[in-house]
Amino acid sequence: MNRRTYLGLAAAGTIGSLAGCTDATDGREFPPYPDDYNTTELSGSGPATSDSFELSLDGPTLIDLEHMGEENFTVVLDHPPGEGDDLDGNETDSDDNETTEIDGNETAEGDDDDLDIDVEEGEQIAPVATIASARGAYNGRTLHAVSAGRYVLHVIEADADWEATVYDLPEYDDGVGIELPIEREGEQYDVVGPIDFGEQGTVDFEFVASGEGLHRVFLNDRTGTQPLSVAEFEGDGSESVSQEIEGVGYIEVLTVSPSWTLHLL
Repeated sequence: MNRRTYLGLAAAGTIGSLAGCTDATDGREFPPYPDDYNTTELSGSGPATSDSFELSLDGPTLIDLEHMGEENFTVVLDHPPGEGDDLDGNETDSDDNETTEIDGNETAEGDDDDLDIDVEEGEQIAPVATIASARGAYNGRTLHAVSAGRYVLHVIEADADWEATVYDLPEYDDGVGIELPIEREGEQYDVVGPIDFGEQGTVDFEFVASGEGLHRVFLNDRTGTQPLSVAEFEGDGSESVSQEIEGVGYIEVLTVSPSWTLHLL
């Protein structure tokens, strides 16, 4: 059943310069991402806790993560020790596990961020968000709606070098983003956006994936919240849906499929 989806009104105080925009067919290459002072580069080798970094903007957070190893790779976003969440698994500020009501009729689950991971005997992490949980080489991007504050990346499992880029994004104004139609291919987790859906209109989504496991695709608003499921299936398959949308939003692909294709028309 089709339903109208509004992705929110333009937010005041967003950045104004769009200089340097490149190819608008690929979300990884499309600015306007923030200036360097709103982007954090992190790296390490094996299990480690990154340096702390600040998130200060009201929009979503994008995290690019790459692992060059062959074994398990597990990374979570958390507050630095002693700030926000504790390491006893008792408290968390995350809203990512709450069920979000969409248009007052249907619900969609947020990020699968309820991972409790043993760090040392008698100690656990209740993370703000799970960034990666994979095996072997990984190169993916995830979207998170988190409050302003200081954070770290806890690399719980890794057997080789890893690199991360954290983009602290604003809530982009209407008219900013990739324009339809969009075609995207990938193999792992990815985020497409910001996408300028323009004035209210019908958008056709088609997602095709192969391989075992669960494949999921979500539509998020300009803040990175209000996830709406547009595809969910297991194994080889495809799913199509038509949706009335307006405004600025993001598409988040959550799969470790050996091959997937996304079309937005």
